[in-house]
Amino acid sequence: MYDVKAVKKLLAPYVSRKSIFPASMVEFKFAAVMIAIHLTNSSPNVILIKRTKLVKNHAGEISFPGGNFMKADVEMLKTAIRETSEEIGIKVRKNQVIGHIKAERTLSSRYVIYPYVAVLDYIPKISDTNYEVEKILDAPLLDLLKSREEDIEHEKEFSIARLPRFKYKNEVIWGATARILDQLTDPFLEAFQS
Repeated sequence: MYDVKAVKKLLAPYVSRKSIFPASMVEFKFAAVMIAIHLTNSSPNVILIKRTKLVKNHAGEISFPGGNFMKADVEMLKTAIRETSEEIGIKVRKNQVIGHIKAERTLSSRYVIYPYVAVLDYIPKISDTNYEVEKILDAPLLDLLKSREEDIEHEKEFSIARLPRFKYKNEVIWGATARILDQLTDPFLEAFQS
């Protein structure tokens, strides 16, 4: 049985509720993303976006909704909530966010990304996006996690072993987004394997 309470309990050991206030660092830029897990159709789905070719960094790639930290945000959670609302129109409340998982650095740019996890009963139909979002992917989480494979192409390109990648329909999810998603693989597949 899939419900919000069960998903929150499952993820509780893997998330931290500590607030993150990024320090000013010349060598890195900071961003936050929202892993919006919802049970609109009674099983866990996750929202991903395909970035347009108009954006400066990671154009055409699959990512979670999110973006750059702004000083007015004060903390990274506010960045994730603000950017999710701006990019896909979903208003995630602070009390729906159960915490964050381990930050990941991008391989091709100088970003440190803080991933926050929200567990939602349902989401409304997403009809509006902004210029950064080419399309929305509402992926069944368990099927997506089962698609995990080794990303040999990028392992060679970046000389890093054991990089994951995932597939959904005709899209390939790699890089920091795949490494963030990979942090959910063990807890979900162990708990919901049938």
